[in-house]
Amino acid sequence: MKNTVLAVLLNLLTFSLTSQIAFVKGYIVNEKGDTLKGEVKINPKKEQDNYSKVFFKEESGTQKNYKPNKVKAYGFENQNYVSMDYEGELKFYKALVRGEISMYKMMFEIVNMNATSYDGEYYITRQGDKKMTLVKEGKFKKQLQEMMSGASGYANEYEGDKKINEESAINAIKKYNERK
Repeated sequence: MKNTVLAVLLNLLTFSLTSQIAFVKGYIVNEKGDTLKGEVKINPKKEQDNYSKVFFKEESGTQKNYKPNKVKAYGFENQNYVSMDYEGELKFYKALVRGEISMYKMMFEIVNMNATSYDGEYYITRQGDKKMTLVKEGKFKKQLQEMMSGASGYANEYEGDKKINEESAINAIKKYNERK
Protein backbone atom coordinates (compact mmCIF):
# COMPACT_ATOMS: atom_id res chain seq x y z
CA MET A 1 0.00 0.00 0.00
CA LYS A 2 2.82 2.40 0.93
CA ASN A 3 4.52 1.70 -2.43
CA THR A 4 1.31 2.51 -4.32
CA VAL A 5 0.80 5.79 -2.45
CA LEU A 6 4.46 6.71 -3.00
CA ALA A 7 4.19 5.93 -6.73
CA VAL A 8 1.06 8.07 -7.07
CA LEU A 9 2.71 10.98 -5.24
CA LEU A 10 5.82 10.74 -7.44
CA ASN A 11 3.64 10.74 -10.57
CA LEU A 12 1.74 13.82 -9.39
CA LEU A 13 4.96 15.62 -8.55
CA THR A 14 6.48 14.78 -11.95
CA PHE A 15 3.31 15.91 -13.74
CA SER A 16 3.13 19.20 -11.86
CA LEU A 17 6.80 19.93 -12.53
CA THR A 18 6.50 19.25 -16.27
CA SER A 19 3.43 21.47 -16.67
CA GLN A 20 5.02 24.49 -14.99
CA ILE A 21 6.44 27.66 -16.47
CA ALA A 22 9.69 26.97 -18.31
CA PHE A 23 12.20 28.47 -20.71
CA VAL A 24 12.53 26.80 -24.12
CA LYS A 25 14.80 27.58 -27.06
CA GLY A 26 13.30 30.26 -29.24
CA TYR A 27 13.82 33.51 -31.09
CA ILE A 28 12.47 37.02 -31.53
CA VAL A 29 12.58 39.30 -34.55
CA ASN A 30 13.19 42.83 -33.28
CA GLU A 31 11.89 46.10 -34.73
CA LYS A 32 14.93 46.36 -37.04
CA GLY A 33 14.24 42.89 -38.47
CA ASP A 34 17.18 41.19 -36.72
CA THR A 35 16.59 37.66 -35.43
CA LEU A 36 17.85 37.13 -31.89
CA LYS A 37 18.22 33.60 -30.55
CA GLY A 38 17.70 32.72 -26.93
CA GLU A 39 14.94 31.31 -24.78
CA VAL A 40 11.23 32.05 -24.54
CA LYS A 41 9.39 31.67 -21.24
CA ILE A 42 6.21 29.65 -21.70
CA ASN A 43 3.35 28.77 -19.41
CA PRO A 44 1.37 25.77 -20.74
CA LYS A 45 -1.54 26.68 -18.47
CA LYS A 46 -1.88 30.19 -19.96
CA GLU A 47 -1.58 29.77 -23.74
CA GLN A 48 -3.50 33.03 -24.19
CA ASP A 49 -0.44 34.94 -22.90
CA ASN A 50 1.38 34.00 -26.12
CA TYR A 51 -0.92 36.39 -28.00
CA SER A 52 -0.19 39.48 -25.90
CA LYS A 53 3.45 39.32 -24.79
CA VAL A 54 6.66 37.34 -24.88
CA PHE A 55 9.24 37.03 -22.12
CA PHE A 56 12.60 36.49 -23.82
CA LYS A 57 16.05 35.67 -22.43
CA GLU A 58 18.90 36.47 -24.82
CA GLU A 59 21.93 34.17 -25.06
CA SER A 60 23.83 36.83 -23.07
CA GLY A 61 21.37 36.27 -20.18
CA THR A 62 19.49 39.57 -20.58
CA GLN A 63 15.78 39.05 -19.91
CA LYS A 64 13.00 41.29 -21.14
CA ASN A 65 9.23 41.26 -21.59
CA TYR A 66 8.12 42.34 -25.09
CA LYS A 67 4.74 43.49 -26.32
CA PRO A 68 3.70 43.17 -30.00
CA ASN A 69 4.57 46.83 -30.70
CA LYS A 70 8.26 46.13 -29.91
CA VAL A 71 8.75 42.78 -31.69
CA LYS A 72 7.83 41.77 -35.25
CA ALA A 73 7.69 38.04 -34.49
CA TYR A 74 8.80 35.31 -32.12
CA GLY A 75 8.73 31.56 -31.94
CA PHE A 76 9.54 28.39 -30.03
CA GLU A 77 8.99 24.63 -30.48
CA ASN A 78 7.56 24.92 -34.04
CA GLN A 79 5.15 27.64 -32.92
CA ASN A 80 5.51 31.02 -34.60
CA TYR A 81 3.78 34.26 -33.68
CA VAL A 82 3.62 37.41 -35.81
CA SER A 83 2.78 40.93 -34.65
CA MET A 84 -0.15 42.32 -36.66
CA ASP A 85 -3.02 44.76 -36.26
CA TYR A 86 -6.15 43.61 -34.43
CA GLU A 87 -8.85 46.27 -34.31
CA GLY A 88 -6.34 49.13 -34.19
CA GLU A 89 -3.98 47.49 -31.70
CA LEU A 90 -0.97 45.25 -32.36
CA LYS A 91 -1.38 41.67 -31.15
CA PHE A 92 0.48 38.43 -31.73
CA TYR A 93 -1.20 36.05 -34.15
CA LYS A 94 -0.18 32.40 -34.20
CA ALA A 95 0.95 31.48 -37.73
CA LEU A 96 -0.65 28.09 -38.36
CA VAL A 97 0.54 27.82 -41.97
CA ARG A 98 2.32 30.30 -44.23
CA GLY A 99 2.81 30.42 -47.95
CA GLU A 100 0.75 31.51 -50.95
CA ILE A 101 -2.20 31.16 -48.59
CA SER A 102 -1.58 31.71 -44.89
CA MET A 103 -3.75 30.97 -41.89
CA TYR A 104 -3.48 32.64 -38.50
CA LYS A 105 -5.17 32.26 -35.13
CA MET A 106 -5.91 35.09 -32.73
CA MET A 107 -7.03 34.58 -29.13
CA PHE A 108 -8.69 37.21 -26.98
CA GLU A 109 -10.19 37.57 -23.53
CA ILE A 110 -13.94 37.68 -22.95
CA VAL A 111 -15.35 38.91 -19.64
CA ASN A 112 -18.96 37.95 -18.99
CA MET A 113 -20.58 38.43 -15.59
CA ASN A 114 -17.13 38.73 -13.94
CA ALA A 115 -16.08 35.40 -15.45
CA THR A 116 -13.10 35.47 -17.79
CA SER A 117 -12.81 33.08 -20.71
CA TYR A 118 -10.81 32.98 -23.92
CA ASP A 119 -11.97 32.60 -27.48
CA GLY A 120 -10.23 32.58 -30.80
CA GLU A 121 -10.72 33.65 -34.37
CA TYR A 122 -9.08 32.36 -37.51
CA TYR A 123 -7.91 34.45 -40.44
CA ILE A 124 -6.71 33.56 -43.92
CA THR A 125 -4.90 35.68 -46.47
CA ARG A 126 -3.28 35.36 -49.87
CA GLN A 127 0.33 36.34 -50.35
CA GLY A 128 0.56 40.01 -51.21
CA ASP A 129 -2.86 40.91 -49.77
CA LYS A 130 -2.72 43.62 -47.14
CA LYS A 131 -6.01 42.56 -45.52
CA MET A 132 -6.76 39.30 -43.79
CA THR A 133 -10.11 37.58 -44.15
CA LEU A 134 -11.95 36.55 -41.00
CA VAL A 135 -12.87 32.87 -41.27
CA LYS A 136 -16.61 32.29 -41.08
CA GLU A 137 -16.88 28.95 -39.37
CA GLY A 138 -19.81 27.56 -41.34
CA LYS A 139 -18.44 28.84 -44.66
CA PHE A 140 -14.74 28.06 -44.38
CA LYS A 141 -14.63 25.58 -47.27
CA LYS A 142 -16.27 28.15 -49.57
CA GLN A 143 -13.79 30.82 -48.45
CA LEU A 144 -10.94 28.43 -49.21
CA GLN A 145 -12.34 27.67 -52.67
CA GLU A 146 -12.46 31.39 -53.45
CA MET A 147 -8.87 31.91 -52.29
CA MET A 148 -7.69 28.85 -54.18
CA SER A 149 -9.19 29.99 -57.48
CA GLY A 150 -7.87 27.87 -60.30
CA ALA A 151 -7.04 25.02 -57.95
CA SER A 152 -10.06 25.02 -55.65
CA GLY A 153 -10.09 21.21 -55.55
CA TYR A 154 -7.58 21.46 -52.74
CA ALA A 155 -10.32 23.01 -50.63
CA ASN A 156 -12.13 19.66 -50.81
CA GLU A 157 -9.32 18.25 -48.65
CA TYR A 158 -10.80 20.24 -45.78
CA GLU A 159 -13.04 18.20 -43.48
CA GLY A 160 -15.00 20.36 -41.12
CA ASP A 161 -18.49 21.38 -40.24
CA LYS A 162 -19.75 24.26 -38.15
CA LYS A 163 -16.58 24.52 -36.01
CA ILE A 164 -13.18 24.99 -37.62
CA ASN A 165 -11.17 21.78 -37.84
CA GLU A 166 -7.77 23.41 -37.38
CA GLU A 167 -5.69 20.37 -38.32
CA SER A 168 -7.68 19.68 -41.48
CA ALA A 169 -7.53 23.35 -42.50
CA ILE A 170 -3.75 23.42 -42.07
CA ASN A 171 -3.34 20.24 -44.11
CA ALA A 172 -5.55 21.50 -46.98
CA ILE A 173 -3.71 24.83 -47.16
CA LYS A 174 -0.29 23.12 -46.98
CA LYS A 175 -1.21 20.83 -49.88
CA TYR A 176 -2.35 23.84 -51.91
CA ASN A 177 0.83 25.78 -51.09
CA GLU A 178 3.04 22.79 -52.04
CA ARG A 179 1.23 21.98 -55.31
CA LYS A 180 3.93 23.36 -57.64
